[in-house]
Amino acid sequence: MCRMVALAAKGSFDARTWLRALAEAALDDPFLRELSRSNVSHDDGWGLAALSGDRLLHYRSATPIWRDGALDALAGLLAAPVALVAHARKASRGMPRGVGAAHPFSLDTRDGGVLFVAQNGGVAVDKLAGAIRAKPLPDSVDSFIYSVALAERLEGASLGKALAELHRELEELGAVGGMANTFALLVKREGGTWRAKLGVVRHVVREDLREYGEIFVLSAPDAFAAASSTVALKLRLRMEPLGGNAVLTLDPGSWRLTRSPL
Repeated sequence: MCRMVALAAKGSFDARTWLRALAEAALDDPFLRELSRSNVSHDDGWGLAALSGDRLLHYRSATPIWRDGALDALAGLLAAPVALVAHARKASRGMPRGVGAAHPFSLDTRDGGVLFVAQNGGVAVDKLAGAIRAKPLPDSVDSFIYSVALAERLEGASLGKALAELHRELEELGAVGGMANTFALLVKREGGTWRAKLGVVRHVVREDLREYGEIFVLSAPDAFAAASSTVALKLRLRMEPLGGNAVLTLDPGSWRLTRSPL
């Protein structure tokens, strides 16, 4: 159970607004309270990955986001043009904790790019393990094993196609018990320039998680954002719910947004 933000901006952009909304959502989550959780905070660390101008930033911390003094410093490094994913974690039962388990995970791709993955929910490791060539340690974080699977499917495929393929496989394997919402940032070299692409997946299979797991989207001529339900609540912006399981991809270079259902 986690809270996430993905966004891209090519105009005016205030990173602190978004990161502080994520921090507020992580500290006190009313949607989590409705699920009768005793602890309504996402306090198992946080992280972000961003391509901001000519900076590639990746930060992970075991400190709860609302206590981390690095938040404002990191926000100060982010300026348009920017594409980023950020994540506040509440570890699933039995999953490792600590800085190494914080999202987003980072994997090198075979074409020299870098893939960053953040997830809300999880997958059944025993069911997914047979669908990947690499063999991570069996006690790895489930979202890391998912990230390995996604990186493999990126070989010769676009980010959107790789995400759609993987999530359809997860459905066939019965590997999603509740939800597997995913935000991904892919940074790779194209035409002599480093470019970013964003991927957003809404994948909720349990009806009691529908409200908690909803993803809200803002799409404007110079800004795009996707956020977990609690983050959207804290932002108080006009954001539209996806409303159904789908894969969104954004190419900030062309500003092309595509959507395909799952």
